[in-house]
Amino acid sequence: MKLVMAILTLFLLLIWNSPAPAQDSKPAGINRAKEEGKVVFYTTMSMPEVQSLSAIFEKQYPPIKVEPFRSGSGGITNRVQAEFNAKSYLVDVIQGVANRAMVPAFKERGIIERYMSPEYKSVPEDLRDKDGYWASVYQNTYVLVYNKLLVKAPDVPKTYDDLLKPIWKGKKIINDVEDFPWFNGLLVHWGKDKGMAYFRRYAQQEQLFYRGSRLRIQLVAAGEAPLTIAYGSHAADYIAKGAPIGWVALEPVIFNVNSISLAKRAPHPNAAKLFIDFLFSKEAHLKLRAISHIPSRVDVDPDPPELFKGFRRLFAFNDSPNISEVVRLFNATFALAK
Repeated sequence: MKLVMAILTLFLLLIWNSPAPAQDSKPAGINRAKEEGKVVFYTTMSMPEVQSLSAIFEKQYPPIKVEPFRSGSGGITNRVQAEFNAKSYLVDVIQGVANRAMVPAFKERGIIERYMSPEYKSVPEDLRDKDGYWASVYQNTYVLVYNKLLVKAPDVPKTYDDLLKPIWKGKKIINDVEDFPWFNGLLVHWGKDKGMAYFRRYAQQEQLFYRGSRLRIQLVAAGEAPLTIAYGSHAADYIAKGAPIGWVALEPVIFNVNSISLAKRAPHPNAAKLFIDFLFSKEAHLKLRAISHIPSRVDVDPDPPELFKGFRRLFAFNDSPNISEVVRLFNATFALAK
């Protein structure tokens, strides 16, 4: 009995003298982040969007400043790889490279590292990596956008096969010269043989090709063509501004994530983690929704909610493809310049 009491007494002493609980770690991390003073952010977001989010973050955590570099996903991919090849570690947070299916390659090469933000508990499992290498801050869905003045209600396509009808042949559909995610997502869904058979028939519709979701929607709204495949959030934005367009979720709806990752060897690691936490906070996601993005958090619905609800959805690059081969197949199928 005395032995039991002695063990119990020792156990209680260990508890009473143990280190402070985990809640002290976040203030300590914030202080270290403030000492670092800045976070270098490579992003595909527009500069007004970055500036809007950065202003909120900087107001919450002075004197930390956000230093953005803005480019397309290809530009960011090339810049990050060139810097790491030169052992020049400048970036803290990398966003947007999932559009080029580069997250697996960055993980394999040690360009990004794990960070499991406490805010990820509010992000659905299909929008984040279970090991913490990335999470999607917002999504882009590929939907069919149509001109309501040019397309009668009964003729609005409801399936992918409807796009193959003779009525849509001859420069009636505008597509993007870099619709690689949409292309790959459907190849994965249908299987390569069935998928390629579909896209060969689709190519015979003699589409028009331009670069950029907003540009293509503007062209459809202006009556340059009746249909385009474009981002659902952009369509909703133009509809809210009075454009004579509608959109349809052709199932499965292919979507691409806008990944956020912590750079390995980040020069400002504590500020980087704090910034990632902020980007996935409810406040930041409400702001993302206000600037026409589809937020990831389960407690922040898109506007309107049907932008990401009520249909089957499929991640464009959930199979970690050979992106060079995807691009080659796409360009060859649609006779685009390599």
